[in-house]
Amino acid sequence: MFWWITLAASGLLAAILLLLYLFRYEPTNFKISNISINIDTDTATVQGAGREGKIPILKILHLSDFHLRKGFKGGRLFDFVRSLAKREYDLIFITGDIVENKDNVDYLISMLKPLKAKYGKYAVLGVHDHYQKALYEFARNMLKRKKSYYKVNDIPELKKRLGKIGIEVLENENRILEIDDAQINSVEIVGLGDPVIEKTDLAKAFKGLETIGKEDIIDELNAREAVTETFKPGKNNAHRLGQQGKLRFALIHTPDSWIMPTLARKNTDIVFAGHTHGGQVRLPLIGAIISGCRIETRFASGLFYFQKMVLYISRGLGEGKYSQFRACCPPEAGIITLNRIT
Repeated sequence: MFWWITLAASGLLAAILLLLYLFRYEPTNFKISNISINIDTDTATVQGAGREGKIPILKILHLSDFHLRKGFKGGRLFDFVRSLAKREYDLIFITGDIVENKDNVDYLISMLKPLKAKYGKYAVLGVHDHYQKALYEFARNMLKRKKSYYKVNDIPELKKRLGKIGIEVLENENRILEIDDAQINSVEIVGLGDPVIEKTDLAKAFKGLETIGKEDIIDELNAREAVTETFKPGKNNAHRLGQQGKLRFALIHTPDSWIMPTLARKNTDIVFAGHTHGGQVRLPLIGAIISGCRIETRFASGLFYFQKMVLYISRGLGEGKYSQFRACCPPEAGIITLNRIT
């Protein structure tokens, strides 16, 4: 009898420790990921070959998926994000799902207000910014992807509040900046609506930069070949600019794979995305089990050099209110240094 009680107690203790790890420790195990992206501005050379050194040209803070709420996790996240204000950045990018409830917008503004960037702070929105999901909607969405939800958030008010602290929300819009670099004259930032809820308008987003016709839009019916071509790995860990003297970024919440071919064809150099939470649960040697969108699980998080563009997907800093757990997938803030190869 004694051994049975000991076994049961051990099993109960193990279960408690596992739950504490999944729901308490890992979701607050915040990490800073220092990422380097190499940019080749010399069109006369083979990509990344025979170069002597690197010159840092931009430092970018990439944040995503706060799903900000108050309470234990919210307080830890609040303190972590505010601690990032001690560093200097050229640009700050926030890629959606930042707050789920209008009652937490004041908390969000207090958290983000100390962050500063030399050239500006830009954000795009995700499905949780647009809608508050009910539990039954979350459950139904697991079976069939929904395009809208009953309770709609006040997006104009959210944009207004973020704008007052210098964060510009780009909804299918673009901005052009001048930076201090000898070979890169301008930076173009394209902000896209979330494709999960059909908010993406590529033609509008690229207005003034590129003409996007019907032939440029990839849909589910013709995506496979275009996606395969787009996701071919680059030969070197260096990206050659799509346009001489211009650096083009795209910000999107959900990195659905059929958006990527159009971005690659339209001279997008680097795509910043979130949504996946890195898979949220990762297994040793296997990685992410799911990506949470139409992109392969091997691309659920991290930096990827493809032949025509670079993709960086953040693991994000939070989780949805109905799935507040992580396993082998710590939340992250990305500090990305762009280096020009010389």
